[in-house]
Amino acid sequence: MLVNFLFKNCRSFYQENIFSMQAVKDTELREINTFTVDSKLMPKDENEFIKSAVIFGGNASGKSNVLKALAYMKNVLLMSASQFPIVAANETFAFYENAQNEESTYEVEIIHNASYYKYGFILLKGVVKSEWLERRKERLTPVFKRTDNDLEITGLSKQATRLINISKNTLFLSVGNNFHLDIAPYLNDVMQWFQNLLIVFENDANILDIYTMENGKYKEQALKILKLADIGIQDIRVKKDKVANMANFNDILNFNAQMQINPASFGQLKQEEKNLYNIDLETFFVVYDEKGRIKGKKDVLLYKNAGFNSEGTARLLCYLGWILAALDQGRVIVIDEIDAKLHFLVADYIIKLFNSIDTNPKNAQLICTAHNVMLMDEDLRRDQIYFTSKDKYGESSLVSLSDYKNVRKTDLFSKRYLAGFYAKLPDMMNKD
Repeated sequence: MLVNFLFKNCRSFYQENIFSMQAVKDTELREINTFTVDSKLMPKDENEFIKSAVIFGGNASGKSNVLKALAYMKNVLLMSASQFPIVAANETFAFYENAQNEESTYEVEIIHNASYYKYGFILLKGVVKSEWLERRKERLTPVFKRTDNDLEITGLSKQATRLINISKNTLFLSVGNNFHLDIAPYLNDVMQWFQNLLIVFENDANILDIYTMENGKYKEQALKILKLADIGIQDIRVKKDKVANMANFNDILNFNAQMQINPASFGQLKQEEKNLYNIDLETFFVVYDEKGRIKGKKDVLLYKNAGFNSEGTARLLCYLGWILAALDQGRVIVIDEIDAKLHFLVADYIIKLFNSIDTNPKNAQLICTAHNVMLMDEDLRRDQIYFTSKDKYGESSLVSLSDYKNVRKTDLFSKRYLAGFYAKLPDMMNKD
């Protein structure tokens, strides 16, 4: 689970901002929308957490950049040990001329495997300036601390630590397991948490074969939701075809040629060992005669026959399986524009799946952005609502509704938001 995410000098955010899943002291919807953890992991007055949070804001206000900052932190951790220059890809704030010469900070507080961890790093011009990890089982203790090339590891002598050589553009956490240290279980916990973190953007290749996992359990659950949404799809089936052997040069040439001739014929591409697969989703509809009798079925491929299913249906099918997996496994899932191309009732239903005792017994967490302000008024606590806004210098800020004073539970949040009470909105009526 996520406790807090801190980021600074990242994309449209220049100052330090904190996104928190910690609940404020409020009894509203406590039994449904929040949960608590053992007071040994977090102090008793800080151990209550929200199951979902929705970020609202105008276009280009920074909503997606909050999620992209977290996605970048995940990518750096998982990829900095490779040859890919991921640290150098850090995007500092663009509209201050000296921002690129200033440090960027990323830090998460998480709970995983019954332990609390605080992990973070600071980057400057493609170099890791510092990195740290702390752990709490009953009390907070340092695991390691790195400043430039100086590394301190709890339980390891300075002499032994000097034998560990880490590249200046590689995170220690990314390669720490190579050294067979006593702290390896703690490094594994943090790595595993990031590996389990699901981040969904519209243009991502969100692998559809999630519907084949767990003996088709997620497929059956998804079909029930599709029927509730009255989309018309009666069944779905994953279609997985091998398109190339990546070790065969001719296969690669043929695949590239097909991509250039007709890229729309491919769905989601997934590499498994040496083979590359094209994954599409067959959607099945009932066919009737003129008297309304069932006469057969029509199967339509989601990608190859793009345009038959609505864009909203295609988007929903791409991430619905992962939503169900997150709920089933108690994971954190991050979705950009959860309401894009979807009916309000469908988006609201998805959020309510997380704000539930019955459908979310493992306390999975949903973090998403949205435009439809009606979602604010649908059984969300004030600490579950965030706003982004942008000032005249192009700098974004992030604030929770719970940070505002004189906000009543009976307020219609959407109406006050549109009136400009909570965040700066574009003045579309200004004729100057």
